[in-house]
Amino acid sequence: MRKLFCFDLDDTLMWNEYTYSLAVIEFLQHILKVFEQRAPFAGDIAQMIAKISLRKIKETNPTTGKPYGFSMERFPDTLVDSYKTLCENGWGEYQDFHANHVHGIGMRVFDKKRYWEQGMVPGAVEVLNFLQNQDDDLILLTKGDPRVQERKIQALELTRWFKKIQIVDSKTSETFRPFMRGWPARSIYGVGNSFSSDIRPALDVGCSAIFIPCFTWRAESTDIGRLSESERERLFVIKKISEITEIYNKLN
Repeated sequence: MRKLFCFDLDDTLMWNEYTYSLAVIEFLQHILKVFEQRAPFAGDIAQMIAKISLRKIKETNPTTGKPYGFSMERFPDTLVDSYKTLCENGWGEYQDFHANHVHGIGMRVFDKKRYWEQGMVPGAVEVLNFLQNQDDDLILLTKGDPRVQERKIQALELTRWFKKIQIVDSKTSETFRPFMRGWPARSIYGVGNSFSSDIRPALDVGCSAIFIPCFTWRAESTDIGRLSESERERLFVIKKISEITEIYNKLN
């Protein structure tokens, strides 16, 4: 029986944190230079960046008047605020020139060339080719700022496999329900690293799911122990994406 696979993008088909890590490293190097090698421990600075980034999700973007959420502007502005905080704490003298440079470091996170150089997670290309050869249907179901996700999609040339691409604000059971109009629910698979975002919504409407745990967010939970017997029958848990070819004959 043909199947429909709804793939997540970030931390499923590509590592989401890679380009952010490059930017943080570049930020630290720049700070050490402009502060003349005088700065707090790099680990403490990285923790500060993470805290400001998390806090900024609910803060209002002065440019748009709306919460930052997971928009493209959040990370560059986070680095600028981190630079300001370091200056306010006595580590250096604030200058607009350096603030603008830091903002540019943050924007390079979204450079399509970086996404292209990074590529996809090991085994992803082989799995997508395999499923395509089985004549299964593939949908890319990703959430986030469309401007960011589109850059990733273009850089990785994902339209080679995905004829249908949906970029959504969030994934709920209602996200999966329209797919059931043309497919038996059990032959629809939500595939992703986030149980609450990629797996739970699929199981809630009677679909199947392939869970590849990779916890980007500290608050991520699984609730696997609370699954019903029916949900357990429809859930497959693997360690890496390449295992999809190994379990394929066990799928509904």
